[in-house]
Amino acid sequence: MFVVLLASAATVGLYPYLVERAFEYKERYETQRREDYADNVSNDLALQMMNSCYQAWREQMQEEEGRLLTPSQVFLPELEGKLREAQKEQDTLQDSSGDEAAIVERDSQYDAGFYASLMETMDSAGDEWRGYSQIYTGRLKYRMMDENGNLLRSNVSNPDLEFGGTEGDEMLINIHFTSSGALKVDSMDQVGDQDRMRQALAQYEFYDPIANRLGADYRYSGVEFSGPKNVKFEFKCSPTEFSGNRIREADPMLGPYDLNYDGSLYMVEMAMCAVLFVLAMVLPAFKSLQIGRSALCRVNFEPVIMLGTLWLLMLGDGSLPGALIALTHNGNLQRELERTHMAVPAASVLVLVINILFWIVVYGMFYWGITCLRAVFSLGLWRYIKERTWVGRFCCFIKRWVCRCLNPFNETDWHSNSSKAIGKAVIANFIILTLISCLWFFGIAALVVYSLVLFFLIRKYWDEMEGKYNRLLETINQMAEGDLDVDVPEDLGLFNPIKEQLSRVRQGFKKAVEQEVKSERTKTELITNVSHDLKTPLTAIITYVNLLKQPGVTEEERASYIQVLDQKSMRLKVLIEDLFEVSKATSGAVTMNRGPVDIVSLIKQVRLELSDRMEASGVEFRWTLPEEKIILYLDSQRTYRIFENLLVNITKYAMAGTRAYISLDEDESGTVTIILRNISAKELNVSPEELTERFVRGDAARNTEGSGLGLAIARSFTELQDGTMEVSVEGDLFRVLIRFKRMEEKPDGAERGNDGDDGNDGGDWNGGGDGSDGSGSDEIERGAHGFRGGLRGIVRRKAGETTGKMGREFSKASKRRAAHERTKAREEELKRETARAKEAAKQREQAQANDPEPEAEWDFGQDEAWNAVLDDGKEQGRDKP
Repeated sequence: MFVVLLASAATVGLYPYLVERAFEYKERYETQRREDYADNVSNDLALQMMNSCYQAWREQMQEEEGRLLTPSQVFLPELEGKLREAQKEQDTLQDSSGDEAAIVERDSQYDAGFYASLMETMDSAGDEWRGYSQIYTGRLKYRMMDENGNLLRSNVSNPDLEFGGTEGDEMLINIHFTSSGALKVDSMDQVGDQDRMRQALAQYEFYDPIANRLGADYRYSGVEFSGPKNVKFEFKCSPTEFSGNRIREADPMLGPYDLNYDGSLYMVEMAMCAVLFVLAMVLPAFKSLQIGRSALCRVNFEPVIMLGTLWLLMLGDGSLPGALIALTHNGNLQRELERTHMAVPAASVLVLVINILFWIVVYGMFYWGITCLRAVFSLGLWRYIKERTWVGRFCCFIKRWVCRCLNPFNETDWHSNSSKAIGKAVIANFIILTLISCLWFFGIAALVVYSLVLFFLIRKYWDEMEGKYNRLLETINQMAEGDLDVDVPEDLGLFNPIKEQLSRVRQGFKKAVEQEVKSERTKTELITNVSHDLKTPLTAIITYVNLLKQPGVTEEERASYIQVLDQKSMRLKVLIEDLFEVSKATSGAVTMNRGPVDIVSLIKQVRLELSDRMEASGVEFRWTLPEEKIILYLDSQRTYRIFENLLVNITKYAMAGTRAYISLDEDESGTVTIILRNISAKELNVSPEELTERFVRGDAARNTEGSGLGLAIARSFTELQDGTMEVSVEGDLFRVLIRFKRMEEKPDGAERGNDGDDGNDGGDWNGGGDGSDGSGSDEIERGAHGFRGGLRGIVRRKAGETTGKMGREFSKASKRRAAHERTKAREEELKRETARAKEAAKQREQAQANDPEPEAEWDFGQDEAWNAVLDDGKEQGRDKP
């Protein structure tokens, strides 16, 4: 990046040199443009003067002849005679010979067809002269005179008055045609550049328009162009009116193409790119620099080439860099920035930054492209094509697909024991049956012997398999009786996969039993915590209601009691609402209204809403939030509740005078991580997993404000939005880590299914055949096949029956074991509850000493208010779908 920045700064520093070279080129270009314009005007004027002379001469000849004359009759007087002679000669030869042979033998270069073509060319040129003369009548004025100066004709009504003087930039040019038809310039008046005008007219001194069209060889045909002779012409015109427009004045400002046509900009760009090319090839060789090792430098060949093509088009045209330099030098860019009420120094700095950023993009793309393409040297050409090109990857995919299609046997695992055993048995059986078939009549006896041997071998194999099956069945029965620590160390051969699956089932049952015990313990603790948290406000409400019933209560006392009742009832309402909300979230009954949410702005909103509470807590909050937006697909209301609960938790339980850190970051994979850290005011003796359970607080005495549902609600809402929430405790450091994945809208669900085999396919025990072909080998083969099929059927049916029995026994055993574990858990929980009740009683006594609020005795199990609350909760639960 540093070398790209240095190259960009160097290019911007060379702007004065580029501008100076551009102005030099512009000056040369403007000078040449004016010269070319003057030459074009002079040449065009000379051409139109000649066209007017030819048309005036034709009109004069018509007037003298007293009839209309074609251009060929005026300028090629011998043409008609030559054409008649050629046609007459052609007709004579055709009549005398009667065929075309004699005509072909004659030199046909100047035949009647040639003269007709020549006439057509001359008439076409004359029509053009007449058209141009009519077009330029008002802009090019002339008068035609004889050698004595007598007026012959003119295209103005009063030639003497018109040619008596000039006005403005008008000029007078006098020419005459000699007796041989040569054009001579007599005089020029008010002509700015007479040498250029004389040079333009000199090219028509011996001008032959027919030779210019057909070549000078046409004169060998006996016909020659005859133009004006012994006449004078005087022309008057204004160069400005004649050309129809004035030459465009040169723009004093620098234009984008002034920099491109000079070539200096291309030279600077090529020099910088050459330096960057060398650095891009050399610097990655130093491994300590870690250049070219990111994923951005491993882009495929095709995208690099496409971006490189766009880069070449942008720089090859040169309009964009040239326009930026021109706008910068002319001050247009800075003036536009100043129009936005930006200060002049700030606008100057911003112009410099824009130029440097532009060249950083240009040179950065080049440097990145070379770095990506450099991999062809480090990987090798063949490996680069296979790994870094779309074409190479596609070819490799096609190769693999073709290989899989053409080599289906490669998918067979011939190294497995079953495949080897079956293959060997089939080959051995084939060889034996082949040999027996060669014995003819004696093959029957051989088949009897072979069948007996095969029977004893299969019987032996069956006994071994039955023993292993019984060992497996014994293990299953032990597990069904509740012994989940049973193990089978011996090799079961064919039943080894079932043994492995049983081991996994055993581990799963152990985990299920442990989870059930933990669930029972959690339920017991939940009931205890709910009882305690709801008992306190209910006890206060009952107490103050009894106080209100007493006679002699003053109005001040009544107002004080009502205020306490309002506080305690609202606290009870909040507890019940939180309990219902976390229950719905845990059961998944909450409807999430997802949409695009800026997580950064949402956290800032929570910070603003809780700012007073944060200041009152005495904790110094440190925020590390990005400036840019991070859009996630979340439920904004539930996500707000997540961060509100976590920040409120910090204000409640963090130590005053310490700092709390809240940070947000996004990694390359699109995972957004929010971390909240604070120092706990009291020692945390609860595990992080238990802290996120319902009605669990860091304060075991439960003297602080709160319901213990904040972290549980936050975790439930996070998981419902496909996020994760991790709580960790390190000493007094409490940390919460939340992760959300940047993702598109997630579908509501996906269909899932299980494919299985009911195992009811039985084997075929009919191993015999009809014997119509008289081959005993076929009968043996079919018998063996039927025996194997029947054996598979027995094994599958037995396995199905055993699995069903095992499942039922496992279910009974797990229930018995779970009941036993629940009983033990209740006993242990009762002991802990008794100890906790004693500790809570001591704390309440201490709290009553500090709190004048009286607390009445209350029986949790028989209190009517508590039973009414529970009944309302049950009714609401039944009303919900």
